Amino acid sequence: MQKSLPARVGSLLTLALWPQVADAAVCKVPGSFATIQKAVDSATCTDIQLEAQVYTEQVSISRVGVTITGKGAGRTTLRSPTARVKSTVTTTYLPRYSYVVEIKPGALATLRDLTIDGRSNATCTERYFGVRYHNSTGNLERVVVENVRGMGSSFSGSCTNIFAVGVTSDGTGGGSVQLTQSTVRNFQALGVLANGTNAGVVVQNTVIRGAGPQNSLPQSGIRFVNGASGAVDRNNLFDLRYTGDPCKGIGTALDFYRAGQTFITANVVVDADRGLWLHENLSPQVAYDNRFIRTYLGIQSAQNGDGQVRISKNSFSELKRSTAATVDSCFTESGDGIVVDDELDTVIIQNSIADSPRSAIALGVGTENLDVQQNQSVRSTKTDIDDQGTANRLSLNRCAKSTPTGLCSDTP
Repeated sequence: MQKSLPARVGSLLTLALWPQVADAAVCKVPGSFATIQKAVDSATCTDIQLEAQVYTEQVSISRVGVTITGKGAGRTTLRSPTARVKSTVTTTYLPRYSYVVEIKPGALATLRDLTIDGRSNATCTERYFGVRYHNSTGNLERVVVENVRGMGSSFSGSCTNIFAVGVTSDGTGGGSVQLTQSTVRNFQALGVLANGTNAGVVVQNTVIRGAGPQNSLPQSGIRFVNGASGAVDRNNLFDLRYTGDPCKGIGTALDFYRAGQTFITANVVVDADRGLWLHENLSPQVAYDNRFIRTYLGIQSAQNGDGQVRISKNSFSELKRSTAATVDSCFTESGDGIVVDDELDTVIIQNSIADSPRSAIALGVGTENLDVQQNQSVRSTKTDIDDQGTANRLSLNRCAKSTPTGLCSDTP
């Protein structure tokens, strides 16, 4: 398998072709216009160039072919006003949301080389996005999205409708969005959301940094749900550790629930409760060449479609077990490397697991006909392979101990 994104994604995502704009107009803010919104509203402005300063405003884009370029993240900042207006877009999912930047249905826009600051003042009932593409297309390049969260006590488990970056589709339209070479940090519950069957999203070479360890709420780094498809490639995800009661949830770096076809490749996850969560997906999910360091649980896969999951060439090191009082009742998988439950024909091949406090690979009672080959496990506390399933096919796995015995082909 190649490591270049196009080779892995193939024809999965066909990003919309940018229109050829004759005599594209360069508009400077300030200069040509006093505000970014006035430049966006001008039909003649396609290339909007910002200065190294702070712009305090909301920006709503409803047309095709807009590029907004700053002088670099940290130099050019688009900051939310203290009081925000809500979008005029009404959707079934999160109706009447507020935003710092929104790209409306049918629009096509690129934002690059700037910081988008949510001001850390969201309320729990606000439904707030730092950047939202809804039924629209575009790119976020070399941006920092930060402070899209509540303030003080609003940074709590009850405030879950606050998202740093959102790409959504409600079935009436769709679009493709790429988030590349960017940073998402100091967010509320979720860093990047891809939601909806027609939402095609690529997140690549981006840093997602949670607030952990903290006991306010379980955070997720990147989440694909409800048919959203795409690729999550070569990203670094840190500090998604929740120290509260795991019965209320756990921090998850990568979360795919009822998603479309996705490729999860060459990411690095450090200090998360759970590295990757694949659940109830009916389309192919490929987890390849990812690294999980100091997670409580590496990869968890459950109730996905028959033969839809392939977990290969991932590495797990310094696995830990949660010390929460309720870990044995609500986070029993804590300390495992790879856990699979209630699945048929999943492939687990050529993974490397070190220092698991429990089981390196755990196959639950509801697993059947899983293909588990050529994996390596060292220094597991409980066992290297725990197979409770039916007719799972295990071969050439290098390990020292298994349940039942005899599943290890060779000692590493």
